[in-house]
Amino acid sequence: MDNDVLKLLPKKAFKLLSVKETFRIATAATKSVFDKDSYEYSFSNRAEKWKFDDIVLIRDHQPKAETSLNKEAGEKILKIYFSQFFEKDLPIHIDLRKSSFVLAESFYWIPSKLHYKFSQDFLDGVCSLYSGFYSNNAHMFEEGLLKLGMIRESMNNEQKNEMRELFFKHFGEGREAPVKFSLGKIQDSFNAIFSHFLKNDIPLNPEFALLGIYLVTLYLTLQEIPDELNVNAVFNEVIQKYKS
Repeated sequence: MDNDVLKLLPKKAFKLLSVKETFRIATAATKSVFDKDSYEYSFSNRAEKWKFDDIVLIRDHQPKAETSLNKEAGEKILKIYFSQFFEKDLPIHIDLRKSSFVLAESFYWIPSKLHYKFSQDFLDGVCSLYSGFYSNNAHMFEEGLLKLGMIRESMNNEQKNEMRELFFKHFGEGREAPVKFSLGKIQDSFNAIFSHFLKNDIPLNPEFALLGIYLVTLYLTLQEIPDELNVNAVFNEVIQKYKS
């Protein structure tokens, strides 16, 4: 991942991360770019089990591309973003910048060479968090925060409520209405969360550094689309696919 994207992550986040663990994860992610066998395994297995007929996986640029992405393409990119969390036996292809997509006679996804297999506990936490938010299930949402280490059993009810509210603000209005993506908004949200963590001495799982890159590249792409995107509908379509 190039420095231009890393600079978009809040500097506060790096104060919360274990240097040793972050280096280990960053090294593994960097090596993945050159690991052709790992990439082929991930690509082939994902393509074989792929659940979305309106998105075609390809290994490189082949079709002639349109110059800009539209609302429909944006919602397909959201499908890709969410679906990778539920393919728990496969790595996540982290870079979702515009170069990973081709809008032509079909919508094509070129999974990035940068890929990383997140831990099962981390993925379970992310899935519970999103599922709890979009289904308005407070218990599931809190379960996700517990799995990710954002809420600890030692916290009192006031501290737990504060953390829940903080993350509900981070998720924003996406459950109730379509969303216009803005990188500035998510950066502000990250800053608020990490400021709270620093204030309360809450450590950050080092896998959040890669999740942050995943989110930032998503927002970099989607903020170019002038339309609002129906995130709730997309998430529910994805989760129904993985329930079946």
